[in-house]
Amino acid sequence: MRILPLALAGLLLASATTAEAATTLTFEEPGITAMSNSSGAAVPLASQLSNFYLSTFGVKFSSMGGFAAVVNHGFPALTPSPPNIIGGTNAAGQLDYSKAIFASFFSPSDGTTQATTNSVSVLGDLFGFGSGTVTLEVYDVSGVLLGSMTAPDNFPLGTGAVLSISVAGIHSAKFFSSNATVGFDNFSFNDLNAVPEPATWIMMLMGFSLIGATMRRKRQKVQVSFG
Repeated sequence: MRILPLALAGLLLASATTAEAATTLTFEEPGITAMSNSSGAAVPLASQLSNFYLSTFGVKFSSMGGFAAVVNHGFPALTPSPPNIIGGTNAAGQLDYSKAIFASFFSPSDGTTQATTNSVSVLGDLFGFGSGTVTLEVYDVSGVLLGSMTAPDNFPLGTGAVLSISVAGIHSAKFFSSNATVGFDNFSFNDLNAVPEPATWIMMLMGFSLIGATMRRKRQKVQVSFG
């Protein structure tokens, strides 16, 4: 008699697990052109990563220069998904691994409605320098820090940092290295959920209030009829 409930619970657990489909961006998609791995070089327009994934996956990337840089790492065996990684940019639009990269989530249907996810992860390159750290931070729609993770950049060659945070309400992520030597790859996130605009919330609250008032009036009528 206990087998059926356990089996049902297992099916429900499997359904809940598969419902959150992770998307992984490796930065080798058609239409992306990587620049050479030359820190301090101006990032060509074709290698500037900003809205490329916005209408398809709902992600916008940026750095101090207004965009991140897509870079041919040049070390296939030391790249999580070769050949490309992404790096930060400075205010002059140059490749600068000391600058943080930002990723923000929006509804792919319009590219402007803010969206959230419950999990974000990113990999550092596999060329550890034996010093410094790599950090991932996640924020909600109001810019409030929800969580952070820091790992040392001292892995043996061929391994690297895995930065991952799971918490509800993630709208944006920030990732960077303290030693200005780490590029990032395999940016992953779970399903996105659009965040209603304030006006939408007001309309929803008004609707709920109307429904509640209608139900109260109906109950009063029933009490009168049978009183």
